[in-house]
Amino acid sequence: MSVKLIGRTTNLYGKTLWEILGNLRTTGVGRLVTRNSYDRYEEPSFFKVLSVEPTAQIEDKARKIIVHAQKIFRGKHYKEPVEIYSVSYKPDYRLIPKDEEQLWWDRLANCKPREKFVPGSIELPPLMRLVLERDNKDSNIKLQLKIRGGRDNVAKSDITKTASYGPSFFKNQQSS
Repeated sequence: MSVKLIGRTTNLYGKTLWEILGNLRTTGVGRLVTRNSYDRYEEPSFFKVLSVEPTAQIEDKARKIIVHAQKIFRGKHYKEPVEIYSVSYKPDYRLIPKDEEQLWWDRLANCKPREKFVPGSIELPPLMRLVLERDNKDSNIKLQLKIRGGRDNVAKSDITKTASYGPSFFKNQQSS
């Protein structure tokens, strides 16, 4: 008899923070923890646990804890400690062994700062350009691109460059 799986698949694997930190002496304060979903980045991404607070166990709910940690994401130190609560129940965490901790700090010291420059504007989509040409209007208009600001966003706009809707534009969109 074959097994038929029903439902949504997940890309999370590992343990919850409660499983990891609950089994350590002093609840893992000072230890390094990483998420397995951070493995996709070249730069080191991890947390250094500063304090752990248990929360009340609610019936039929996954165990959550409040963890205050120093966050290093893609080689960038965060100035303020972060609070991990809403994602602490996810089984996606992994403890970094003590003998590997120095390797992670060395990787962080050798990490180059990330900079990404994107075009400041883009040409009109082909169909819109055809409609404007049909209506005898200016079809050389460029659409300005706005970059969302955020603490993890390192992209900067280069206003001298213009992106086009050529085949390379769609090829780059698929690889992202």
